[in-house]
Amino acid sequence: MVVDTMVFAYALLGVEKFCQDATAILERANTISVPDSFRAEMANVLWQWIKHRKVSIETALQVMDDTESLISRTLSGENLWERALVLSVNSNHPAYDTYFIAAAEMENSQVVSFDKKLKTIFPDKVLTAAEFLSSDV
Repeated sequence: MVVDTMVFAYALLGVEKFCQDATAILERANTISVPDSFRAEMANVLWQWIKHRKVSIETALQVMDDTESLISRTLSGENLWERALVLSVNSNHPAYDTYFIAAAEMENSQVVSFDKKLKTIFPDKVLTAAEFLSSDV
């Protein structure tokens, strides 16, 4: 299963509204795959939390370490960028998100995400938290 960045962030930063489902996703997924662009995206999320929500750098670094321990497989952007760009242009959606879709295609899988817009654009490639948690995946 390809897991979107915010699933990790919500679970590991304890975001009240999403933490329970996000944690359940990470616990239930047999394998967790991410594109290698994931680390830059996660670092940016953590930077925003440090800046706006007063999370300490120590906490952010620990979250990144914890995140690394959950990832089963990292897919090289070298193998994803072309498909991600095509998906981005065709859907008029940012490429940093379509990397996850390209990764799911490569893995013959889906992306589990809280991103409603991504789900709307790629309904067959994205599972919501509720869909994933109620499925036999």
